[in-house]
Amino acid sequence: MNVRRLLFFMKNYQKQLQKKWKSLPLLLLFPMVIIGLCFFILVSLFLPTEEQVIQVGLVDLDQSEETATMVSLIDDASLLDSYIHINTYSEQEASQALTNGEVSAFITFPKNFTSDLYNGNSVEVPIVGDPDKPIESYIIKELIDSMTRYIASAQANILTINDYAKRLPINDREREEMVMQQFNEFLLFTLSKDQAIQTEEITNVTTASPLKYYSLSGWFVLSTIWVFGIYILLGKTDGHTMWNRIRLYGVTMFETVFSRLLIAFFYGFILAMIGFYLYIKIHTIEFYLIDYGRVSLLIGLYQLIFLTGIAMIDLVLKSKKVTLLLQVVLTGIVLFMSGAILPSLYFPEKVKEILPYIFSTEAFHWLIEVAIEVRLHAEYTVLLVDAVVGVLLLFGLSMWKERGQT
Repeated sequence: MNVRRLLFFMKNYQKQLQKKWKSLPLLLLFPMVIIGLCFFILVSLFLPTEEQVIQVGLVDLDQSEETATMVSLIDDASLLDSYIHINTYSEQEASQALTNGEVSAFITFPKNFTSDLYNGNSVEVPIVGDPDKPIESYIIKELIDSMTRYIASAQANILTINDYAKRLPINDREREEMVMQQFNEFLLFTLSKDQAIQTEEITNVTTASPLKYYSLSGWFVLSTIWVFGIYILLGKTDGHTMWNRIRLYGVTMFETVFSRLLIAFFYGFILAMIGFYLYIKIHTIEFYLIDYGRVSLLIGLYQLIFLTGIAMIDLVLKSKKVTLLLQVVLTGIVLFMSGAILPSLYFPEKVKEILPYIFSTEAFHWLIEVAIEVRLHAEYTVLLVDAVVGVLLLFGLSMWKERGQT
């Protein structure tokens, strides 16, 4: 490859771009309007509403001191105070509240609940859930299952104490107080030993920092459309006859294609970095020069790989309409798989397994890590390998195409 010839064609593409300056404002502003509208819709879909407390109804048919104590302790437990509220209803009121959507489920303490517990009989705690709220109903079921497992394990000890208490020279009232005390101790043990519900915290950047995330997504999509639009705007100007004349001067197809790619990359990269600088200033993120260097390398490698794919389609196909259609489809696939349009968190598990090998996904992931999560490093291996392979494939394809036209 001759550098002087490469610079010559880059200069020609630069002049060609200057001649189409009337189209540039439309190219820059129109995607911003479309992307802004699209992301407004996405934010309204994926942005969670205010955190709502799960309302639970309780029907106490036993009306004993033990069940009243159990309800009071559960309702006052700090673990559940932020997530679950328990309200006491009659059986008819609970059914009506469930029908009206006022509660997600209601629990029933059956008659003779306490006496059956003390006498070693099997005790069931019915739970009626709202079919329209399966997740909330399942959480309540897991909570009650966890508690009943502890109570069942403690029941043997309570029965033993009750049996020996009957043999002591004490009256029934003192014995019931002793058993009641044991019941309360095991209930407190149930609420304090472990978490009633096993929880795992997963950080979802789309909901933790939605404004930053969707702003970064919009910038990523916009920079991709800009670089693609500039590449298309340059267009093909050389016919077959002109190309044969140019070849007489030793010009290769790779030099013409690569010079067009570099011009698109140059202006697309500048526009992308200007947009990213505005993103940092708008969100007042503390960013240093080395951080800009990481972002520059990430977005630069991403755009280079993307443009090599677009250029290869240009080389393979002759029909301009089919070429443009495939390039638009490729752009859509690249953006969709990146996670910028639809967060990768919502992708199926099988798709997630291949995401680390897709250059757009890898680039956008590390842009999030650097810009939002404030990571002090980024991984470039996949992008570097893809960039080298892409340029080599473009070179080999251009050589094969050139030999086919001889």
